[in-house]
Amino acid sequence: MKKRCLLAILAFAGLAALPAATVSVIVVETGLPPGTGQAESSSVWESGVMDALFDAGHIVSNAPIMRLKTLPGTEISAELRREFDEARLGGADFLVLIFLAYPESAPEHPREVFMRLYNVSSGKIVQEISVTAAAWESSGQEFQDAKRNAGKFVPRMAFKG
Repeated sequence: MKKRCLLAILAFAGLAALPAATVSVIVVETGLPPGTGQAESSSVWESGVMDALFDAGHIVSNAPIMRLKTLPGTEISAELRREFDEARLGGADFLVLIFLAYPESAPEHPREVFMRLYNVSSGKIVQEISVTAAAWESSGQEFQDAKRNAGKFVPRMAFKG
């Protein structure tokens, strides 16, 4: 019994000593008609992702939501390079880019969401997640979906190396 208690205490102490990662979150909207305001789903996804990372104990910040004409490839585009550099200068360990691809015909919800986790120091993609839009009945359901999917990044952020 004493060995189990000691083992549990040591395990908890080891986990408590893991440092929090600093994460910058950037949302990019594509496919929306010019002149339209920010889509509600963009804010919902941003909040869901930030919640998941914060709940996991990470330090989270965000940048203003951006809008591009098309989805960029896996390389950091010139438009996003400035945000990436700001994250690096701000001391971020990771950068999460959330790309929301909206259909021009019905821009209420994105048709697909692509999330990429980058290691800021190396500039390399650590993990990618692709989500096909569901028939969310409410913003709350969409928020929970965003949070659940962002939670898949958390194990990859345990060690910053």
